[in-house]
Amino acid sequence: MIQICKRLKQSETGATAIEFSLVALMAITIFLGIIEFGRGLYMRNEMSYAVDIAARKILTNPVVAESELETLIRDAITFGASNDLAVSFGTVTIDGTPFRSLFVSYPVTLLIPNLNNGNFTLSINRRVPLT
Repeated sequence: MIQICKRLKQSETGATAIEFSLVALMAITIFLGIIEFGRGLYMRNEMSYAVDIAARKILTNPVVAESELETLIRDAITFGASNDLAVSFGTVTIDGTPFRSLFVSYPVTLLIPNLNNGNFTLSINRRVPLT
């Protein structure tokens, strides 16, 4: 029995497989993290573009209806379900200048399981001067 224990202690059989499993685990985790980060940037950029389209519409027509702006924003979004998109509008006055504010948010579910409960919210906010 003692000889078996000595042989197992000195044996290096399987060391390569164990090293590969440790390195592969970290490499796959980093790879998935890069994919999730890129996906989040893509979604935020798409939302920013959609809100910019609505802001341009307000600049060319300050009395445009909120329903038309919401339709413009939802049509410009190409990822996910646009029904999950929360769109809100408001009016604010800063230093005597009236602004129309646009706020868009979207709940994101991560593809990596058990990470930060898998959910966070992306949001975009714009203020467009009305003068």
